[in-house]
Amino acid sequence: MADRTNCNCAYTYTVQTGDSYFSIAQKLNVDLSSLLAANPQTPPAVLTVGDRLCIPQQDVNWPAQNGNTSNQPAQSPENTPDSALPTPSLPGADPSNCPANRRTVVQPNQTAEELQLKYGLSFYTLQEANPTQNLDALQTGDILCIPEENLPCPVPNTYTLKADETLETAAMALRVPVATLLRANPCLAPSDFSGGVTIRIPNAR
Repeated sequence: MADRTNCNCAYTYTVQTGDSYFSIAQKLNVDLSSLLAANPQTPPAVLTVGDRLCIPQQDVNWPAQNGNTSNQPAQSPENTPDSALPTPSLPGADPSNCPANRRTVVQPNQTAEELQLKYGLSFYTLQEANPTQNLDALQTGDILCIPEENLPCPVPNTYTLKADETLETAAMALRVPVATLLRANPCLAPSDFSGGVTIRIPNAR
């Protein structure tokens, strides 16, 4: 495990299955040699799942605050998820559109639903704030933008199935994949798609 006393850490990263120093450096956009030097007690040969690595502060481009472009004090995203966080090139939050104090780092095994409960957000709001992030496949270390308020959901387009229509024929009529139609109507089983049932039409993204 990394000796954080010898490292000016910007934050810590928990090693996941399949991680290597090379893949972590790429994911977090840090210099590989600096990452290795910051964790002398955890050489590559003994790197294991669950190890906590020091991510060097000098490798992080901190957002400027009040005209101060110097490195900010190291903070742990696990303890202060709403504080100023580093901005590595990760999918999810757009640093140019998301204030530094509204960013959070995804923790091990954290899901979108847990983030919704923690911050009181709708899935729609969370997705709109992170348009390039697949919220169904969050990875440890991903940085997300956490909005202050929920966005109003658009009124869904609906369609009422005709007497002889089924899931398959409705998908053909609406020109959408069957899987997309099922996902847009999570409360309906395939057999529920029958005449007289009003369904939600998937929005084109």
